[in-house]
Amino acid sequence: MAKNPHLKVENRIMVCREYAELWQRFFQFFADDLEDLQVNDQMEKEFQQIMNILALNFYKFQQLCGEQMKDTDDILKIISDAVSMGHLQSTPEATLSKVRVDWHTTFIEMNKALGKLLAMLPPKRLAELQQSENNAQQG
Repeated sequence: MAKNPHLKVENRIMVCREYAELWQRFFQFFADDLEDLQVNDQMEKEFQQIMNILALNFYKFQQLCGEQMKDTDDILKIISDAVSMGHLQSTPEATLSKVRVDWHTTFIEMNKALGKLLAMLPPKRLAELQQSENNAQQG
């Protein structure tokens, strides 16, 4: 029986990186002071799109990278707390600060998981992967 290609370390690394990048884009919506921000329909739509993609890809991330991460359920809690841009804007500053801290903690855990996955690669394969990423960034 052939080994499932989705379980290969390289695929798991890709899934982890993509999810962490999306997680970072999600944070950009509430990283700055929201008090004077004019939330419009386009901003709400973009926010909801990222939330939907995070939610849709959560299971894949959890299955492929979750054992390297302390608690993937924190992702769902943060997503649940960030209902909409309007909701975040009306959230008390202390609560919003906690969401930001929780986001950062989770982001760090995602990157630790990525590091653990990278460490699973043999040195030669890791060097090849890094070289191909460098080539992709330059080209």
